[in-house]
Amino acid sequence: MTRPPFLVPVLAIAALLLTAPVAAAPAAEPATRSPSVDLQFGLAANHGLHAEVANFEQITLEIKRKGHFVTYEVPGEVTETGLKAQFGALGLIDVTFEATKTSTEEPPKGCTGEPSTISEGFFVGTIEFTGEREYVRIDSTRARGTLSVWRESEWHCPRHKRLRRLHGASRPSTFGSRRESEAEKEPASLVAISHRCRCLFAAFARRDSKGRGQSTFVGAKFERQEGMEITRAAYVDAGASAFVFDHKAGTARVRPPQPFSGHATFKRRPHKRDLWRSTIRVPLLGADPLAVYAPGYRARLVRAFPGGE
Repeated sequence: MTRPPFLVPVLAIAALLLTAPVAAAPAAEPATRSPSVDLQFGLAANHGLHAEVANFEQITLEIKRKGHFVTYEVPGEVTETGLKAQFGALGLIDVTFEATKTSTEEPPKGCTGEPSTISEGFFVGTIEFTGEREYVRIDSTRARGTLSVWRESEWHCPRHKRLRRLHGASRPSTFGSRRESEAEKEPASLVAISHRCRCLFAAFARRDSKGRGQSTFVGAKFERQEGMEITRAAYVDAGASAFVFDHKAGTARVRPPQPFSGHATFKRRPHKRDLWRSTIRVPLLGADPLAVYAPGYRARLVRAFPGGE
C-alpha cells in the first residue's frame, strides 16, 4: 500500500487526535508461541479504481486512485491458509491461499525449528465489496498475491543468539544527504482540525532561500461504522504560491488546486483564539465533500514538516 510518505505520520497523528479511545479487553497470554502471517493481494475495481488487501494490526482494504484513497480496517481471521474478514454490510472477503511458488528462510545456525516460508500464489474464494453510494464495486473469486509465514517465535536458539529476519534487513539509503539538504529549507505545516466531524485539512511546504518549493494539501475524514475504522483522504500538490506563510508574523494563506476548491487564511493571535477563515471543500470517495468552512475547525501554523524530516 503505497502513498506519499508524509501522509503516514499525518494520518496516524490525526486519527489519535480525532477518534475517542475504545476500551479494550486485556490481552490473554498465548498458551503456545505461534507464527506471524503476512499477506497482501491486489484487486481490480470499477470506475478507474484499484483495491489492495493486507494485514497490519487489522485487515485493511484500501480503495484508491490518483490523489484519493479510502481504507477500511476490520478485525478478522488470518491463518497460514488464507483470511476471512467481514466489512459490515459493505462486503466479505473469505479466501484460501493456493501457493504457486515458495521459498524458505531457515533458522540461524545453532537454532532449531521449522523454516519460515515466503509464497506467491492466488487467493481463491469470495471477494465482494460495494462502497458507500456505490462509488466502487468489487466482485471476484481469485486474486494474485503473497503470503508469508514467519516462524522466528517458534525457533529454539541459544540465549546469546539474536534472530534477524532477512526480509527486514536494512538497506543502503541516501536519507542522510537528503536530510542535510532539506535542513536548509524553511518548513511549514498549517493544520486545521474539527473534532465535531473528525476531519482534518492540512497544507505542507518547504521553501528555499528564494521562496521556491512545492506545496502539498491533504483533506481527511475518520469514521467508525459497523466495527470498521474508515479513513477517507484526498491529496494534491501545487507550487509555492498556493501556500504562502510567514512564521514571524504568524500568518498564512492557502489556495489549493483542483480537485480541491476554495481558499483560506490563518492569523495567529496571542491571548486570543487564532483566526481561521476558509471556503475550502475537499472531494472524498464515498462521502460528501469535506467542508473545511463548517463550524468547529481550529487551525495551527508550525515551523515543521510531517515525520520530523
